Amino acid sequence: MTYKAPEVPDDKVTPQFVRDQLLLCFESANKEFARLLNQKVSDSQLREQVINFVKTIFSSCGVSFDNPTKEGIISAIQQCKANAEKMMGNEGREIIEHHYNEMMKLVEKLK
Repeated sequence: MTYKAPEVPDDKVTPQFVRDQLLLCFESANKEFARLLNQKVSDSQLREQVINFVKTIFSSCGVSFDNPTKEGIISAIQQCKANAEKMMGNEGREIIEHHYNEMMKLVEKLK
């Protein structure tokens, strides 16, 4: 199922909540990429890869995974988007745009 940002009150949207949603969003996008490329991957395998990848992105952006800031999350999301665009090219454009836009709905709620 394609990721959709949850409808939650603004006061419930914390950096940790957005980080956790980013993991779910990235997992969803990668499932779609795998289908597009006819690759088989188990849910648990994919989940582990996504967690490791996102932690690496946060680290490379100088962002704390445990205590991220709004600016740090934006930086990490932009890096994830750029990496996905390089990897998937035009084939993955719609998937990338959809997931990016869904995440930005949550980021915009952060104080």
